[in-house]
Amino acid sequence: MRRITAVAVCGIAGMAVLAGTAQGKGSVFLPAPAYPNSTLAVKAVGKPRAGGIARVVVSGSNAPFDGTSDISYQLDAFAQDGRVLPQCPRSFSAELQNEVNLGISRIAQGLPEGGSGPFDHPLAFRTGPRIRSVVVCAYSRFIDDDAAVSALRFKLRAPRCSCRSHR
Repeated sequence: MRRITAVAVCGIAGMAVLAGTAQGKGSVFLPAPAYPNSTLAVKAVGKPRAGGIARVVVSGSNAPFDGTSDISYQLDAFAQDGRVLPQCPRSFSAELQNEVNLGISRIAQGLPEGGSGPFDHPLAFRTGPRIRSVVVCAYSRFIDDDAAVSALRFKLRAPRCSCRSHR
């Protein structure tokens, strides 16, 4: 996993960082300036195939947030066609707009990460038979804040042959 550290990331600069690095082997993440100790990673499990079930594990860690011991961080994640949307937006709200306007798939919604410390969530989702490039966008959120965003782009293997001679 390549880690990108940024003390002050804002707006377009933050999106450009994720856009330029989401195509590598490992996922990339970017903590929000108010959450410098938050980490987030997405890892593909196995060798997913187009038209099948893809599995990923989203993991990370969060520092306790002062004065709010009863409130938990939460995870939201999306899967999108890499040809249509080759990068993840920097903010969860921008990704919600993609979900509404472009019909991308939400693969996790409000999964609890706990109040602090490490977490991991295995996720599974069905891929389309014609899609070969998938981008998974994950958002660690604290109330309405984005604590961290992570992006993983990976290729899907060709779908299994459905012809009768190969069954």
